[in-house]
Amino acid sequence: MKKNELKKDNYNIRNILGLQRKNNNEFYTPKEPIIELIKILKIPKNKVIWCPFDTEKSEFVKVLKENGYKVIFSHIDNGKDFYEYEPNEKWDLIISNPPFSQKRLLIERCESFNKPFCLLYGATIFSQSMGNTLNRCQFLFIQRNIKFTTKTDEVKSFQCAWLFNKGFPWIK
Repeated sequence: MKKNELKKDNYNIRNILGLQRKNNNEFYTPKEPIIELIKILKIPKNKVIWCPFDTEKSEFVKVLKENGYKVIFSHIDNGKDFYEYEPNEKWDLIISNPPFSQKRLLIERCESFNKPFCLLYGATIFSQSMGNTLNRCQFLFIQRNIKFTTKTDEVKSFQCAWLFNKGFPWIK
């Protein structure tokens, strides 16, 4: 290949969005969409929420606790891999912004618990091969792009949607 020729992979949506590397797969969610979600869903305060991709510094954990919810959090960096870990404490639902990779596997893992879940995903989820996985879900689209930050304080803006399992009890 000549120097000025571009590889076909350079036009891959994952490359364009900067998601091609696993170490570039963590985006921190600002508090605003979480606050909006709480207002919309009106989840009873006695429900225990598991945030499986979060640390205590996560906006999910902070905002949910500030709004009176009991929150359990776990993160792979603390040895709690979502695909192998489940909290010993009783929990009622999952709310989080999962890694952008392995969407189908991640949704299937959430479904395996037979509990409500609500996940924040980039709108690119609709352009990917997901089989029948998305048919088992419902969505709430966010009208404006969300500005996420990375570990290096880089800001990336994405169109996003909340993804729920069908039958999520607090959607009116």
